[in-house]
Amino acid sequence: MAEFNLREITARALFDYVGPHFPEWWKKNKSKFELPDLRGINSEQIRGGKYFLQLKLSYKGQMFELPNEPLLSLGLTKTIVKTATVGKQRKGTVKEYICTEDWVISIKGVCINVDEPELYPADQVAILNDLVDINDALEVETNAFLELFGIRKLVIEDIKFDEMVGESGLQRYTISAISDQDFYADLNEKDTEKNNLLA
Repeated sequence: MAEFNLREITARALFDYVGPHFPEWWKKNKSKFELPDLRGINSEQIRGGKYFLQLKLSYKGQMFELPNEPLLSLGLTKTIVKTATVGKQRKGTVKEYICTEDWVISIKGVCINVDEPELYPADQVAILNDLVDINDALEVETNAFLELFGIRKLVIEDIKFDEMVGESGLQRYTISAISDQDFYADLNEKDTEKNNLLA
């Protein structure tokens, strides 16, 4: 049976990257192309970095494991109202913080049947379709990267299956999701803040 390097397959499918033909150049520069894991996180990687990690989600007791360690990237936006000021001496605007939006999560991966790589990975694609059909928040069961940012629930907004010309056994996918938090957790947090102010 042939051996597969799922990380290499994912990198090639998502980044369309092929290693260079110059061994000496590669020896000096390969670290720029290596994808990090959690043991090597640094601040530069967190800002837009991508990671290979297992992602397992659940809904009402039903477990969904996303195929072949997808890549995750996160983004966060604050809503800030800017008000112009009058006067020659005053430059810029007055900023008023309104709220912090949900985390925006991008999940990119590749479906492949490792045992029969020439066959279309219909079972894995079906799992993704079942996930997208759920119109509710999903629990994050296993993912150390999302846990770093306190993301324990997410809602899937859309999924995209890319064309795979000449690759009958592969299927790329991209899922767009946003983080979610319990409404009652928000109320409890506000009550705690109010009690702290009154104390």
